[in-house]
Amino acid sequence: MEPTELNAVLEEAGLSPYQADAYVTLLELGSASASEIASMSGVPQPRIYDVLRTLDDEGYVTVYERDRLYAQATHPSEALSGLKTAIERYEFAIDEIETRYQAPEVREGDVSLVQRFRTVLDHARESIGMANEHIQLAVPADQFTTLQPLLRDAHERGVYVQLSLHLPPDDELPFDRSEFEGVCTEVRRRDLAGPFLLLVDRQRACYATNSSREYGVLVDDYTTTYVFHWYYLTRLWEVYETIYDGRNERPPYSFVEITDCIRGIEPLLDDGAEIFGRVEGELVRTGRDRTLTGQFVDVEYTGTRTEGTPASLIELAAEATIYFQTEEKRYTIGGRGAEREDIAAKRFTVERIDGP
Repeated sequence: MEPTELNAVLEEAGLSPYQADAYVTLLELGSASASEIASMSGVPQPRIYDVLRTLDDEGYVTVYERDRLYAQATHPSEALSGLKTAIERYEFAIDEIETRYQAPEVREGDVSLVQRFRTVLDHARESIGMANEHIQLAVPADQFTTLQPLLRDAHERGVYVQLSLHLPPDDELPFDRSEFEGVCTEVRRRDLAGPFLLLVDRQRACYATNSSREYGVLVDDYTTTYVFHWYYLTRLWEVYETIYDGRNERPPYSFVEITDCIRGIEPLLDDGAEIFGRVEGELVRTGRDRTLTGQFVDVEYTGTRTEGTPASLIELAAEATIYFQTEEKRYTIGGRGAEREDIAAKRFTVERIDGP
């Protein structure tokens, strides 16, 4: 029997097309990671976790976790009993099956809706493993503990990790603050409960509600993730107390957001300091990677700050530009997604400060 014919029979037995594709692929592989199964079967990456867990519930496969989700095909003697039962139910109760079947709430593409928090968490694990520059995470303490090993690996790769940690007002931190060392760059404590939210490199987002009606949103799109980014900053980060700061107090130190860089260097520039360092990003016109070495010479933004205080997040919410002088020329630097500047920067490193 050809694979396409087998798929058709499995679909007639009650499997969805994605479930049939994933199961037939796994029969050939024996065992594999969720990502490998998605790649070889054609099942969209955000859907593969729901698909495999449903197949596990039905007895077709067994899922297990190592550093990520894996699955292996169940022995036919076990799997066929479920298949025979499904066929019998199909033959004698087709109307009941059609009535009870509920298609997952999913819109294919860059934004997907999923029904299970476990699917959001699986996608979050994979996204953390793919992070290159920046992670923003909002979770309660138990979920931080779950993701801690992956966050540690990301931090060791040089990823800037910001954690908004939810703890009820009267609760003590359930572990020593040393647990943040080598795992997070900054941690802030948040008393108000909120959703599960992970942002990676301003490109991927994993969101899940904390309400009784469980659903999640998975995003792989810069523009949509940008909306979640500002929600994170204003609702889950900016106003809360810092309980851990792993950044260097003296150079060298880095920023991954242009807003933070401006707030860090503008008071020093106003005092007459000379600030030298490095900007990493891409040329806006061509998209090619570019690293500049030179001097931070000025900043400019739409808002107007109160004299003697750093600019607020709101004052930097529109256009924000840094002027950076190299040996060749003066560049205009914007943040991720910049359109008017010379460079769209993803990391700013202050290496030396001379003067006041």
